[in-house]
Amino acid sequence: MVKIRLRRIGAKGRPFYRVVVAPSTAARNGRTVETIGTYDPTVKPTHINIKEDRAMHWLLSGAQPTETTAYLLNKTGILGKYLEQRPEKKKDFKFLDKTTAAISKPSVVDAQAAAAKAEPVAEPAPAPAEAAVEEAPVVTAPEAVAESAVADAPVEEPAGDVPAEEISAEATPTEE
Repeated sequence: MVKIRLRRIGAKGRPFYRVVVAPSTAARNGRTVETIGTYDPTVKPTHINIKEDRAMHWLLSGAQPTETTAYLLNKTGILGKYLEQRPEKKKDFKFLDKTTAAISKPSVVDAQAAAAKAEPVAEPAPAPAEAAVEEAPVVTAPEAVAESAVADAPVEEPAGDVPAEEISAEATPTEE
């Protein structure tokens, strides 16, 4: 079986990948059949460059993309074109639904399902202006709220057996 996957060629701490077609038994950086693109996750925006014609050739020939490369193919639009030609393969890419839920661009599988289910919805008529006016809630002044909070606050007594008068007398310096 042939896989479309990433081959790391970047330096330590600075990843850079080639998108390659390789036998599934080959090591990550081992023998490859063809290099079809590059992926650089360190730059903003992320750099994804995949040859569309070669990727479509390998997908139609039966190559299976890994999860990460399927995500990249989906982001570049190649996977959508593949699924238009082979709609029975949608079930193989259900994992993209979870991966792309947090990303603004929906997956191809979700977009096609949503388009099939979408129906025009009639908007309700706007309410008359008289019905929209409601009584405003009563707002209390912040001073009144603060005074009631101070009045309800418990008075703390000093800790220990020493009366408060002695504590204040000790705190003030005396002249001798």
